[in-house]
Amino acid sequence: MLNFLKGLIYDLVLLLALAGRRKKSDTPKALIIRTDEIGDFILWQSFIPELTQCHLLKGYTIEFVGNTSVRTLFNLKGKNYFSRAIWLHKHAFKTNMYYRFQFLRNIYLERYDIVINPIYSRSKRIDDSIVKVAKARVTIGMFRNKENYAGYENIYDFKLYKQLMPEMDKPVFEFYRNKAFTEFVTATKSLINKPEFSIENIHSDIPSKLFHDYFVVFPGSRSAQRIWPTENFVEVSNYLYEKYKWVAVVCGSGADQPYCKAFIEEYQHPVKNLTNKTTLPDLLLVLKQAKCLLSVDTGSIHLAALVNCTVFGIFNGSQYGRFAPYPKEIANNIIAVYPDIIDDAVAKGNENDLLKYEYVVNIPYASVTVLKMITTIKKYL
Repeated sequence: MLNFLKGLIYDLVLLLALAGRRKKSDTPKALIIRTDEIGDFILWQSFIPELTQCHLLKGYTIEFVGNTSVRTLFNLKGKNYFSRAIWLHKHAFKTNMYYRFQFLRNIYLERYDIVINPIYSRSKRIDDSIVKVAKARVTIGMFRNKENYAGYENIYDFKLYKQLMPEMDKPVFEFYRNKAFTEFVTATKSLINKPEFSIENIHSDIPSKLFHDYFVVFPGSRSAQRIWPTENFVEVSNYLYEKYKWVAVVCGSGADQPYCKAFIEEYQHPVKNLTNKTTLPDLLLVLKQAKCLLSVDTGSIHLAALVNCTVFGIFNGSQYGRFAPYPKEIANNIIAVYPDIIDDAVAKGNENDLLKYEYVVNIPYASVTVLKMITTIKKYL
């Protein structure tokens, strides 16, 4: 009931944002929306040039709406393809109704002619609200999954999009879904075969201060459900130090500090703490020089893939095939370690079993044991 009432408040704010007339614009304008998380952006950003330079958008002023969490990464390359970037603070958008109103109102007043939304797990309360308030004559999106829509919200996006890319056979690795969507919008074959990101223009003195051979530990997550026990991270890190003498470099955002602090307090070997001290570009350079990354399934894994850093990732089976395992032709050193129940389903090749993991599932991350992780590391290193 509380969730339903919150939805009604969001709807009222949107209606208020739509009040009044808009000024006519002499320049045709297009808007591309990408408001989901870091990993989603990384697996999509390589297609920005093809999307923005396609025939459909020729002669248009193109603007971008993005999640503030990817801003530093976007500014390295993506901003060159847009006349303006509009940054969404997602937490404020969901909790501060004045901020939500102002944001939606500004989108409405811009009078966009074309709106493109490349998000598969569309959300009525975030990206689809932005599409709706834009009231563009052309709206292009994907046939969505059900992850971020409550049952009573399903009618919200009825006829919201003039063009919808059909659903693809599942599971589909997200990069390939983004490639298919790019081809759907541009009506041409994409030339991008894997996520790409140039780091030549990144300037940071942080990696130069890491004198020893090191591995990166990423013990936090934006979701409390995605946490692997601290003692597990410590045991595996102990193995890496005792076997290879690699120094542990702990990374994470400000929100990850409790998990990083717990790791550092329990870990007894040399450690370098970079928690909340790196931007995403900094982290790319740190990962580039690292021997490996140890992390749960956060955006750090996709950052590591961009710079060919070996990853030992802890996964619980959620969204299996969409964000992991990585296809070998994209990266052959991103090693996803799953609970036995997931490995058994994969080994049996039962599609119905695998489809159960299309969405977020509640299998504990602790189901991945320390023994299984160390055994996997021994196999690949």
